Amino acid sequence: LLEAGENPDALTTDTVERYQGGARDIILVSCCVHTEYQLNSLVNISDEGVDRKLNVALTRARQHVVVLGNRAILEKDSRYRAFIEAYQFGA
Repeated sequence: LLEAGENPDALTTDTVERYQGGARDIILVSCCVHTEYQLNSLVNISDEGVDRKLNVALTRARQHVVVLGNRAILEKDSRYRAFIEAYQFGA
């Protein structure tokens, strides 16, 4: 980061839950799932059918959000599939 001219102290790393109620200019989300079983642990559905974690991750970014993950696994969930279809850039 220093070689790229970035100040590491200006960055925060935390869980989605910890960003509840806060905002950042840029949010990078890593969905580290490689099996459907792990996907079940990642998704947290409200009574309205909204994935709480995905909602928090997407709504905390003021300018940009980048979501990284295993597309083949994430698309097995209808909410992630809709997000990927609407916003994907690249393969």
